[in-house]
Amino acid sequence: MSVTGVRLVVLCLGLLALPALAADKSVAPYLAAVEPKPTPPHFAAIVGKPLSLLAAAIGQKPKDPNRDPHRAAHQPPHAAAATEKPKAAPQVAAAAETPPAQLSEAELAAKGLQLFNDASLSGGSKASCATCHFSTGHTNNKTYVGLAVVADGDPNGRNPPTLWGVGERSVFGWAGQAATLEDSIRGIIVNRMKGPEPSKETLAALVAYVRTLKYPANWQLKEDGSPTADASAAVKRGYELYLGDGGCGTCHQLTSFDKKSRDDIGTGGKFKVPALRAVASTAPYFHDGRTASLREAVKMMWEVYAKKMESRQPTDAELDDLTAYVGAL
Repeated sequence: MSVTGVRLVVLCLGLLALPALAADKSVAPYLAAVEPKPTPPHFAAIVGKPLSLLAAAIGQKPKDPNRDPHRAAHQPPHAAAATEKPKAAPQVAAAAETPPAQLSEAELAAKGLQLFNDASLSGGSKASCATCHFSTGHTNNKTYVGLAVVADGDPNGRNPPTLWGVGERSVFGWAGQAATLEDSIRGIIVNRMKGPEPSKETLAALVAYVRTLKYPANWQLKEDGSPTADASAAVKRGYELYLGDGGCGTCHQLTSFDKKSRDDIGTGGKFKVPALRAVASTAPYFHDGRTASLREAVKMMWEVYAKKMESRQPTDAELDDLTAYVGAL
């Protein structure tokens, strides 16, 4: 069939379909919500198939009625909603960033060491924990009011204790005000260093680090503080005085060599009983650093005990032996 013949057939079929199209447009608003009936098979065979073949013959694709812009313009809103394809649900953003993997104790302690040396923890970045305790956690042997160094013996001064063995202690701070290491470290950062409130992660890392700081071993003493067989005679005699007439063990109790409570020994109020481990390298002594030598501190404490218990004063030889033992802790 020629091209002219094809066009004539298409035109005739189009004219035959006009009444049906007019009827369809007139009732479309009312039939949109009604499920369309299936096209009769004989109609598809007679009309649908020839139309598709004719369209293919003239090189045109059959139109999708759902994509017809003219039909879409005449559809009421509810009809458009009935024919519109459902949209994919929008992706919901994650509520929070995926937390990092749990750090091991070693990794947490390494992070704590970095923070221990970080001056940004203090107000104005003036000091870090290591300012008073070195990176090793020991004391720098100075006396402070806030962050200012003052003379030893200043009544307002505080002498930083060593952090070696801090994880073995009962309570913390010269006033014994902190029940946990977290509370103690937070108090130092906020109150003494005038820094911002530390995060829980910062406190956890700092606690993990300071808990790694152990007392150095002394070949003359066992772990419980008793002398070894190879200890010097002075250390062995001093140990007996420590538990006996010197009365040291009453407050500096084995095996931690400290006590949870506070005592008034005539130095200006009640203060936490400090631990005596590594005491030979922590001069000056007492909360305000009033005593420069360990022997002088031992003598003062024996005299306080003797006055309280109405017992005898020490001899010079006994002071030497007791100082030898305490210095070995």
